[in-house]
Amino acid sequence: MSVAALACAVLLPPFGILMGHIAWSQCRREHRPGVGLALAAMIIGYTELLIVCGVPIVMAAF
Repeated sequence: MSVAALACAVLLPPFGILMGHIAWSQCRREHRPGVGLALAAMIIGYTELLIVCGVPIVMAAF
């Protein structure tokens, strides 16, 4: 699930963020590896979403 979240974070940030949160909670609950990949998916997804949505808003303000 963590690998899929990371792939989706690059292509579809909102879906990748959601999958990252789900994968992160599953990995922590079941003591499985993949917490780092899930965290990376969330960071990449949030960053990409901020860039895609934030930059046009800031540019429109000026």
